[in-house]
Amino acid sequence: MEDYVNSSGLLNVGDGHKIYWEDWGNPNGIPVISLHGGPGGSFSDSHKALFNPKKHHVIFHDQRGCGKSIPFASTDNNTTQDLVDDIELLREKFGFEKVNIVGGSWGSSLSLVYSIAHPKRVSSLILWGIYLIRQFETDWVNEGYAKYNFPTEWRRFISFVPKEHRTNGDSIMNYYADQMRSSDKKTAEKYAFEWALWESALISIEYDPILNEQETRDDPTMLSTALLETHYFINKCFVPENYILDNIDKIRHIPCKVVQGRFDMCTPAIGAYDLAQSYGDNLTLNWVNSGHLRSDPGVHELIRAYTEELKA
Repeated sequence: MEDYVNSSGLLNVGDGHKIYWEDWGNPNGIPVISLHGGPGGSFSDSHKALFNPKKHHVIFHDQRGCGKSIPFASTDNNTTQDLVDDIELLREKFGFEKVNIVGGSWGSSLSLVYSIAHPKRVSSLILWGIYLIRQFETDWVNEGYAKYNFPTEWRRFISFVPKEHRTNGDSIMNYYADQMRSSDKKTAEKYAFEWALWESALISIEYDPILNEQETRDDPTMLSTALLETHYFINKCFVPENYILDNIDKIRHIPCKVVQGRFDMCTPAIGAYDLAQSYGDNLTLNWVNSGHLRSDPGVHELIRAYTEELKA
């Protein structure tokens, strides 16, 4: 099967980081930058399935510390502002005057923050699994509000945290973060795995606990996601509370399409609703009876339909 990769490489962005990128699709096609989730994930062939290789010219990259970027899982010089600067360097490298930005979950956050920083460089936004970097959205996962839907999974997750560290979501997260940075490799891997397992239980409408545990163990991004998520969330993703909605005036002119799973237990649907209410008429919000994943029923199809509508 043809992979449609025109070229790939490592972009030296300074600060000791080199970003892995791929130039994919039609070199004369509609310019797109695709942003993966996490923080700490990476892009994959499933991201490419959202696009038409004959129509779109897409730049994929692994964010700092992620995937094939080096150094792997590094939190040094790794902030939201750094990631925004890296996206801008990629846009300049490929000569895009303006670009369509496509991203879900943490990728939706980064898409919005990049657009706020460079509103004249963004043609349109296609987003799903909205996360607006607000404290209560982070607490939703780390304080376990989804336990009412996943009581067994929450009981397992919280059982590894001593009671004195269960004050709130931040104290629970800090305990996990300290353990996954232990000098004892088994302890570090155990806590990284349990962190990833709890979160992965919340992301799909088609939940299978046995399959979920196996896929989490096999996930090559497990360690980087656990380390980088805790790094970002402990530091409030390096932006002030409510930063995106407080700066929405800067991007209301940008057409935005949002796909949101109504039963998303990872980034609850209120985020997409609040974004739509604040954004106004230039945002189209589509509710789908699904969960968080772009592969969930109905989500992939809508995103794919929206990318087909993109114009140069």
